Amino acid sequence: MSKAQDARNLALSSTEASVLDYVVQHRDELLQLLSDLIAIPTPNPPGDDYKAFCDFTADWLRAAGLEVKVMAAAEESLADMLRPEAEGQRYAVLACLKGTGGHPTLCLQGHYDTVPASGDWEIDPYDPQVVDGKLYGLGSTDMKGGLACMMMAAKALAHEKVPLRGDLYFLTTPDEEFPSGAGLAYFLDHGIVEADFAVVGEPSGIDNIHIGMKGGIWGDIVVHGKAVHGSRPFEGVNAFEKMVSVASAIQARLYPLLAERTSKFDFHPAQGNHPTLTLGGLVSGTNASRATVPDTCRVSFDRRLIPEEDLDEAEAELVSFLKGLEKEDRDLSLEIRLSSRAPAMVIPDSCELVEALSGAIGDLSGAEPTRTVSCGGFETALFVDRGVQALTYGPGVEGCAHAAGEHTLVGDLAFATRVYALTALRILS
Repeated sequence: MSKAQDARNLALSSTEASVLDYVVQHRDELLQLLSDLIAIPTPNPPGDDYKAFCDFTADWLRAAGLEVKVMAAAEESLADMLRPEAEGQRYAVLACLKGTGGHPTLCLQGHYDTVPASGDWEIDPYDPQVVDGKLYGLGSTDMKGGLACMMMAAKALAHEKVPLRGDLYFLTTPDEEFPSGAGLAYFLDHGIVEADFAVVGEPSGIDNIHIGMKGGIWGDIVVHGKAVHGSRPFEGVNAFEKMVSVASAIQARLYPLLAERTSKFDFHPAQGNHPTLTLGGLVSGTNASRATVPDTCRVSFDRRLIPEEDLDEAEAELVSFLKGLEKEDRDLSLEIRLSSRAPAMVIPDSCELVEALSGAIGDLSGAEPTRTVSCGGFETALFVDRGVQALTYGPGVEGCAHAAGEHTLVGDLAFATRVYALTALRILS
């Protein structure tokens, strides 16, 4: 232990020390909890096995001494909220460790759905294994590791009978990976919890806090051509070839413009401090034979905004650029189909929640955490949009999420759990 760390730890109160000791003494239980969560498949789509996960989580939290309720989305509106690929009921689990009835209140939140298993896994992705200090399993990083740590932090506080001024909530919700109308936003809008502060347990790295995230504009570019027999291409307009020219123009002319813009904020990773545009996550065309000139080509786009960019201006810039290409080529006909968008978000790095969580990390590690903006997006923004002071902090190895071999570092789990518990103590006591 460094001198700095030793000095910080001397500042812990006896209550804080007892809660932290409980976590350390129950590291094996924490590891087992995460393994149990991973072993219940929750791939989304389709999302058809959510009830088993929610039943297990609710039972575990009740046994830990918390008040628990399970909320289901309204049956009559469920069909309208879900995409065709999704199936089954949507549930949220809310647990509460009651305070004396005052404020503030704190919500620890995370999603329980994962992406479907894909790639070449060397193990069963739903049969977690620990190898060389790493726990492998689908969702270990994104984000059942964060859920397990939050649940154990709440249990530690309940076991030690810590007197809290405000209520501590744990909330887990579905449909983050493949969004629907029955995810976190739905349950917040239907009054499942009202909190003053929220910590979303997505992976940030245990020595880093995400105080914000990039914004985004998502949609498709659709190029229309003229279909003819493949032996007579000179009589048609090849939509695929026109799309190639559109993509080439974007790379040659729009990419450099975006690269010139630099954010004043620190990013994680650091290369993310520029706006970006990604093409081709989804590509489709006319379902015709090989001997047909295609009359349609669709390519998705993912435009990420730094906090300094305005959402409306960024959308107008993209639309104007694409429409300008039409004017340059009389045979080019395209449309822009916007699917969703979200502004960039940053909270002040000196606000109460950031200071409390930073102090907890510093007291446990002896070093101040970095405070960065994430390149990706999290449900944290849904809390901020509703007036809740919220940030993102959780264990995990960011680069391995959504991939075969997903894992988390065993040693980080107890650390993150103690950070959650210590932050809750300092916000609520």
